[in-house]
Amino acid sequence: MKQLTRLLGIFILAASAAGIAMLPAAQAADKPTIKLGYVQSWPSSDITTHLAAAVIRERLHTPVELVASSAGPMWEAVASDHTDAMLTAWLPTTHKTYYEKLWTRVVNLGPNVTGTQLGLAVPKYVPVNTIAGLEKYADKFKGRIVGVGAGAGINMNTETAIKTYGLKGFHLQTSSTAAMTAQLQRAIARKQWIVVTAWTPMWLWAKFDIKYLKDPKHVYGVGGHINTIANPHLASKDPAVFKFLHRFSLTSAQLQQMMLEAKNGKPVKTVIAGWIKAHPKQVESWID
Repeated sequence: MKQLTRLLGIFILAASAAGIAMLPAAQAADKPTIKLGYVQSWPSSDITTHLAAAVIRERLHTPVELVASSAGPMWEAVASDHTDAMLTAWLPTTHKTYYEKLWTRVVNLGPNVTGTQLGLAVPKYVPVNTIAGLEKYADKFKGRIVGVGAGAGINMNTETAIKTYGLKGFHLQTSSTAAMTAQLQRAIARKQWIVVTAWTPMWLWAKFDIKYLKDPKHVYGVGGHINTIANPHLASKDPAVFKFLHRFSLTSAQLQQMMLEAKNGKPVKTVIAGWIKAHPKQVESWID
């Protein structure tokens, strides 16, 4: 049944593409504002959403409003037509709960980034290589797994991992992406033991010497993708934007590089403007 949603998206896209050419110039100049949901504290969500918004504004000449929230409300907002779309659906594992609940009320436009991975990570100097191996050294880790913001899918995965691997000496410490990475940096500087929730793409892999812990029971899945999810009404509200979002995609390496530039102090708008200028053909392929 879930394939019906995907097929509906393709059907709407085809019909919308035909309608774009018939839009009068006056209508194109008076388009409604497109609302994009995102999680501001997630670097990948922040970059991709701002990049898509910049192209929609500059190339499709359509106003955009960005709506920041946590993961759960972001999904609910798209499903209830409070926002038009979001580019932060980590599938098939991390956001599985949200998708299974709401898939009949949204259109899945497919991946905008592929090659994702999630799991638990430790500094390479820590002699633990599997999630199950953590239990033996609970005291060394102070019994905590440092997570990110409440509602994040990876936190739910981690609660499951604690039960699945029998990590009785551990609990999940909810924080934020910024707080988690700050704790990781501080621990590495002091050669302390720490285990954190981690994912790819993310800038920390380029900055720190860390490793994923093996997850033979696939609690965190076996890799996946970040998808674009739209409200069905977007196809008629703005066919050009709907078509653009269907085509919008980046490589994991491209996204990770932009994330690292932003982390190193360059404003997100500057990072995005530079990327758009350096990749005209790719941008054109999204809107042609």
